[in-house]
Amino acid sequence: MENNVNLLFSLLAIALLTGCAAQQSTPPTQPDLMGSDQALQQGAQILGGVQSQPPQTVGLTDLLTQRLGISQTQAQSGAGALFQMAKSQMQANAFAKLSQAVPGMGGLLSAAPALQQPSGLGRLSALAGGGSAGNMLGLASAFQQSGMSPSMIQQFIPVIIDYVKGTGGNGLAGSLGSAFLGL
Repeated sequence: MENNVNLLFSLLAIALLTGCAAQQSTPPTQPDLMGSDQALQQGAQILGGVQSQPPQTVGLTDLLTQRLGISQTQAQSGAGALFQMAKSQMQANAFAKLSQAVPGMGGLLSAAPALQQPSGLGRLSALAGGGSAGNMLGLASAFQQSGMSPSMIQQFIPVIIDYVKGTGGNGLAGSLGSAFLGL
């Protein structure tokens, strides 16, 4: 049992470190979308098949399914789990603004599996001080319950932040990004 806990803790540390490294990388440059049909087609490919619709006109779960190749149910439960975690990290007024910027927030929150520690790991989370380690364990469990790998968490985050940036602005996206910090 102790070896399994050590292995899980090591995997979580690696996931956290690779997530931090991925967040620090520079975004890819995008082609000039003004000028030719070919440039417009390249832009649509960059957007992951969303065509040329801005994020405001495409629902978040649709965007997640298109970009990540997951089911609608998985998109709802994964986004809901991340928003549940963010709700616990954000001030109430900031989360209220986020809820206004994300249509269907109530449905997403209720679609998420309960954020709970996998059996036997609650004590490990408490020993680690809760916080990011506890959040990561809870999110990993929620994603597994939804039939997804915990590594998908790092794929959801940039899509969700970009969506919020389009619907709620840079400030709100920054607040959400801060809530996700350390995942």
